[in-house]
Amino acid sequence: MTRDPQTTSRIMSAVRHTGTRPEMALRRELHKRGLRFRVSTNLVGKPDIVFGPARVACFVDGDRWHGNGWRTRGYKSFKDEFRHANSDFWMKKISRNMQRDAQVTEALTNDGWEVIRVWASDVERDVVRVADRVELAVRSRREGTGR
Repeated sequence: MTRDPQTTSRIMSAVRHTGTRPEMALRRELHKRGLRFRVSTNLVGKPDIVFGPARVACFVDGDRWHGNGWRTRGYKSFKDEFRHANSDFWMKKISRNMQRDAQVTEALTNDGWEVIRVWASDVERDVVRVADRVELAVRSRREGTGR
């Protein structure tokens, strides 16, 4: 199935880039635990949740857009997920996203940040467990800096 460019553009413009349901659920859980953070920063890669003094940057990666969709959607492989029309385009796009994610993680790490990447599906499945992981990183970094 092939869509005309206007239909594709309309659909893609409706895809949320920030404030997604998993991101909001994680933010609520972290806030409930007394953790305070920023959500709009000019850091490399624009992390979803930033703990500035602790230098922890958290990304809530959408499974489909960041290369985990094949697992959550029951496909056998990354390539198998994109066997439909325009598969070359989508495989290249998602692969570029994955490469960019790795570059952003490396840049932030080299700048002294701890980077936590979580799948949106993991947040949806068990937000408490994901929040435990983020909280542990933030609190241990704060202990090390006294902030």
